[in-house]
Formats: sequence, structure tokens, C-alpha cells
Amino acid sequence: MNIEKELKENRKFIDSIIERKFPKEIDLSYLGWLAGEASNSYDSYVLQKVLFDPMWDLLLRGGKRWRPWLFLILAKNLGVDVEKYKELSVIIELLHNGSLVADDIEDSAEMRRGDKAIHIKYGLDVAVNLSSAMYFMPLRILMEMDIDDKTYRRLVNAYLEDMIRIHLGQATDIGWHRGVKDPEEITADQYLQMCANKTGVLPRLAARYAAIIAGLDEESEKKLGKFAESIGVAFQIQDDIINVTDAEKLGKDYGEDITEGKVTLIVIHTLSKASEDDKRRLKEILAMHTRDRALIEEAISILKKYGSVEYAKEFAREIVRKSWREIEDILPDNEYKEKLRELANFLVEREF
Repeated sequence: MNIEKELKENRKFIDSIIERKFPKEIDLSYLGWLAGEASNSYDSYVLQKVLFDPMWDLLLRGGKRWRPWLFLILAKNLGVDVEKYKELSVIIELLHNGSLVADDIEDSAEMRRGDKAIHIKYGLDVAVNLSSAMYFMPLRILMEMDIDDKTYRRLVNAYLEDMIRIHLGQATDIGWHRGVKDPEEITADQYLQMCANKTGVLPRLAARYAAIIAGLDEESEKKLGKFAESIGVAFQIQDDIINVTDAEKLGKDYGEDITEGKVTLIVIHTLSKASEDDKRRLKEILAMHTRDRALIEEAISILKKYGSVEYAKEFAREIVRKSWREIEDILPDNEYKEKLRELANFLVEREF
């Protein structure tokens, strides 16, 4: 099976569902559906320019769409009628893209998917509002689904819990790159929890949604959510690796994590192994938030000197292996189970 090919085909499918619910071009009747009847009159022209155009600009730049694909494949594995629930995949993808807009603002990033970050291209005010809108607009899908009250409550509760978590993860990441805490005091477990809250949370939500609509009990929902969270963490570690080896493949600036002063597993490992001089110098460069290529390369050379990139790579692989062992017996044996295994491996071995 060619995962990359399947993801590309899935992207077309997901985008077609997104466009049906959140079209590229809107009018007053659409706004009435989305937000309810206007008390006076919506300004559809301005909302098009300030909300929907920037949103579709970001969506059309690319992205792997692997989180909604995870939901769809897991649901199929569990025997769900995906046609009935496919629109839940849109919730996962819009939440993810909204989080990217917020992340770029908070990190002062300049690039996203090969183009200017939304706050740079359209303005900070537009980007802040867009990020929030993409967190809440997808709820219209849940509000209109024909499902029983218990299932509805479980879906809404999963959404609310994981949206709280994503803000905890982001807050932790912000605090670290702002220097609120000495990087040497940050543990690997704290880093992994930050990743679980920030990057693992939407795969987790995708898996929880699949479990809920399949009618699984809460314990099984928790286990599948943990599996998806774990591969999300592994995905983030691989992102961290690519960022200091070939960031342009991610559509980002070279060494962007160094510029942002990110404390990654690679950094934590280096600080645990490095000489006092190298630890001091690495922390100095991270605190500069520099875009100077020579300084970025100096920091990266310190990370590589102590084998921290290789360490992180193997750590991510072990996360995937362990998480798969813990849910393998829950999943029915069918073609979709193998696709899930291959997706997990792809996320940690990819080079883009």
C-alpha cells in the first residue's frame, strides 16, 4: 500500500466535504445556516474577505490531511457506516488548521506551507479571529447530526476536553520558548506531555470520535485515543528532526525551531549529555531568537554532536511500536487495521 498516494486521494475527498459545509464563496443564505438568522443584516462581502478567503488560502496550500484519514480508516476498521458520519472528519481538519494559525502567531513564525503565515499575509487581527472561528464553526456539523443524545454528549465532551488540552499544550510551549523556565529543568516527560496536549490531541480526538460512533465503551475509547495521541507525539518528534535537518521540506524557514527557542526532545537530550560550555552556548543561542544562519547552524551542530537527532528518531519509533502493541488486540482483523499500522509507521519515517 502506498500511504502517500492514499493520503493525496483522501485530501481531495476531505476538501470536497469541507467545501460543502464551509464553501469558498459565501452568501447571506449560507450565513443564516452557519450562524442563525441575522437580527439585522450580515455583511457577506466583508466576511468573505476577512474570514473565508484567508481560511481557504491556508487550506489550499496543502497539508497531509492524515488526522481525518485516521478517523475514517479507524471507523471503517470498527465497522462504522462512514457515509453517515464522514462530516466528523471536517471537524478534525478545521480544528487542526485553526491551531496552525494560532501557533504561527504565538511563535512569530513567518512561513506556513511554503507561503507567508496568515498573520503576516492578512494581519494579526484577521489571523486571531480566523483561528478562533475555525475552532467553533465546525460545531455546526455536530449541531445538525442525526444522532442520539448519549452519542451527541460523548462527541461534544470529547471536543471540549481536547480543546482545553490543546490550549494547555500551547501555553506550555509558549512558556518554554519565552524562557519562563530554564531549559535544563524541563524533563522528557514534560516535553512528551506538552506534545500530547498540543500535537497529539487532534489525532486523539479523531480516534475517540471513531470509537464513539462505533458504540465502543469508554475504556476502549480511551485506549484508542491514547494510541492516536502517541502517534501524534511521534509525528511531532519527527517534525522536530526535520526542522533541524531539512526544514524547507515542511514549508518552513531553515532552523525555525532554533529561532523560536523551542525546547524539543532533541534539545533536552543534548542538555543532558553536553559539556558545560556546549550547554551554555546552546541555551544562549536559543534565548536570542535569532535568524542569523551562522548561529542557527552552530546550535544545530551542537545538537548533532551528541547524537540527539538519532536518539529522538529511535525514541519516536519506539513510541509507535509500543502504542501499536497496546491496541492491536482491540482492532478487528481487516484491511483497515493494516492501513492504520502503515500510517503510524509512515508518520515517524516520513521526510516531509
